[in-house]
Amino acid sequence: MKILMLSMICVIYTFDLPGIQQKTYSEGQQIPVLINEMTSESTQLPYDYYDLDICKPDSTENQNQNIGSMILGTLTQQSKYQIFMNYDITDEILCVKNFTQTEQNNLKWFIDHDYRVNMLIDELPILSNNYLNNTIIGVPLGIRNINQYSFYNHYNFKIEIYNTSKSDINQTFSINSITVDFQSKCMDSIEIDSGINCPINQIMNITYSVKYLMTNSSNRWSAYLNIVSDSDQQWISISITFTVSLLLTGLIAWFIRFTIKRDVLKFEMLPQEESDGLIDQMGWKQISRDVFRPPSGILFLSVLIGTGIQFTIMTISIFFLSSIGFLYSAHTGHLATVVIVVYVFTGSLNGYYSSKFYKYFKGEYWLLCTLGSNLAFPIMALFIFGIENIALMFEESSSGLDFKSGITFIALQLGIQTPLNLIGSFIGFKIESPKNPCKYGQIAQEITQQPFYLDYFYSCLIGGLICFISVGLEISQIMQLIWKNSYYEFFVSLFFTAILLIIISAEVSILTVYLLLQNQNHRWWWKAFFVPFTSGVYLFIYSIQYYLDSLQFTRFSTILYYFGTMYMASLCLGLICGTVGFLASHIFVKKIYSMIKLD
Repeated sequence: MKILMLSMICVIYTFDLPGIQQKTYSEGQQIPVLINEMTSESTQLPYDYYDLDICKPDSTENQNQNIGSMILGTLTQQSKYQIFMNYDITDEILCVKNFTQTEQNNLKWFIDHDYRVNMLIDELPILSNNYLNNTIIGVPLGIRNINQYSFYNHYNFKIEIYNTSKSDINQTFSINSITVDFQSKCMDSIEIDSGINCPINQIMNITYSVKYLMTNSSNRWSAYLNIVSDSDQQWISISITFTVSLLLTGLIAWFIRFTIKRDVLKFEMLPQEESDGLIDQMGWKQISRDVFRPPSGILFLSVLIGTGIQFTIMTISIFFLSSIGFLYSAHTGHLATVVIVVYVFTGSLNGYYSSKFYKYFKGEYWLLCTLGSNLAFPIMALFIFGIENIALMFEESSSGLDFKSGITFIALQLGIQTPLNLIGSFIGFKIESPKNPCKYGQIAQEITQQPFYLDYFYSCLIGGLICFISVGLEISQIMQLIWKNSYYEFFVSLFFTAILLIIISAEVSILTVYLLLQNQNHRWWWKAFFVPFTSGVYLFIYSIQYYLDSLQFTRFSTILYYFGTMYMASLCLGLICGTVGFLASHIFVKKIYSMIKLD
């Protein structure tokens, strides 16, 4: 485990991910200004800004390239902007653009679909205000008034800086935030107009100004934490949801403890003859010979459990790193890189636990188990994202996965995860399986008539809903982040909410299994997994409602991309909750049967 963690840390730093420390600049030092891709909430199809051929530098070599940005197809390129620390600039001409008729038509199409330009200054995204006066990431390309289009060709950069030096000699500064005022500026007038009376012409000056504002705050992300409107109400809502989830967790835990204490610990207070009679009454003794009988589909279940453990460790690690300020949602490429690195290096845990449970269930086809744990999810993901990528390629979007990125992903899978998975599988098959408190017979006894609430439909309907409600508000905020290009930094609450989700999933599964045992039902294995797994089904249903209520996608490729991505997200959530519920129930069953004396 120590070698695994050390390898992950080395790889993360190899890919030059941003840490907590921020960069400082001396006065007059040039600050890097990078052009990101153009994005739109209505199409979700990013495009290269230089497709418009506006102020394109001689070299547009992709900057800050990492695995995450390659997989996501994120473009971060050099720009012609020259900004120097603490030096104000007024109406500097970046270039003179001569728009052809085709370029004007393309520009009008982007304006019609509300595209905005994303830029990075010192790795910070620029902020602006839209027509509703809401803070957004990026700058709109232009505006349309009836049939007249205006292009925002003048940017006023307002850079908030903080003095990091302790003396007046050789002062150094760090950047806290960048906001931009965008305007249309006609060539034949020195006045800046709102854009209505300055239409797109063939020849336009692209200009910019820079103004520095000193601040006493050293919080680099203070302006970005308040980007979402009504952030105070958002914190209150998150706090209320967190409190309700905590109370729900405590209530379920108390109920389980009370019931177990009443029904199990009672055996220790009675003589052996009376305790045996009580066991007969409660139905525990009748199924003691079947409760640890391996379920059907042990190969499939083992692969699901191993993959679920991999996703659980990966999710908790990402949320933890984000909560301590190591990752920010604005750095989508860096965030995706860490996700990929952690996923690849936790492949050993997948192989280990898949093979361990398969051996525990007396499985014989160990090679199929190893291949399934290593390739089942990647093949499904490649198939779905491959279809999405083909659709994006037809749209000529910049997020389409190119050949180099595909080879990189396959190399990571085959060159790193596969060997680690094989090593984990080998160790899992070699380690001796743990013994159960009681053995199972050759013939399973018949299961009596069960109450309606223990049916798969009703138990999954209620149990999955409880798990999903505990993270409902956080999921709505994440949906805003992903599909509305919003900004989200409540990772601390998200980390603790994930912990609560894990606890609730475990408790719901344990409660379901206990009710099954009370009713002499020894087929608890799959139900312990599927009841919390249904939370993923609720997420997909919620994604359908969210699409109908909040999104206006009209292009088939965007709709395909949306539902394909949400299907994979729903599957991951279901695997995490289902795996946690299964492991908790397994520990619970072994514990209660080891607490009582059985013949």
